[in-house]
Amino acid sequence: MLTNFLAIAIVIGIYRLTVKFRDTECEGFITYWKAFSYILYTFFFAAIISSVVKYIYFQFINPAYLDTLYQETMKMLTKFKYPIDNAMEEQTRKMLKPASYTLIYIWMNLFMGLIVGFIMAGFIKKDKTIFEK
Repeated sequence: MLTNFLAIAIVIGIYRLTVKFRDTECEGFITYWKAFSYILYTFFFAAIISSVVKYIYFQFINPAYLDTLYQETMKMLTKFKYPIDNAMEEQTRKMLKPASYTLIYIWMNLFMGLIVGFIMAGFIKKDKTIFEK
């Protein structure tokens, strides 16, 4: 439930930030691609900051979390009778290292930024009319 609340809060926050950027910095007008790039850059910098915090958490504050996640993943795969070999176990263990895990989150956040940016930029764009040029 908290994850859903945070996702909604992020979308609302990005919308309000981009509208404020349009109204204050762009004199009330913004193109689709400028709004899209602003949203994508915001997600990019947020992903970098978030990944640093996640890395510190997984490396120093709670290093057992990723190992527990690995164990739960292996239990789930065994429960679903998914064939597990040594290469897959090793690959999963590598993915659940602090650095690898945070890099995956950076890409996930950027992908989310792409989706949100493509949709939201259409609502935020505001072109000058022929009377305002």
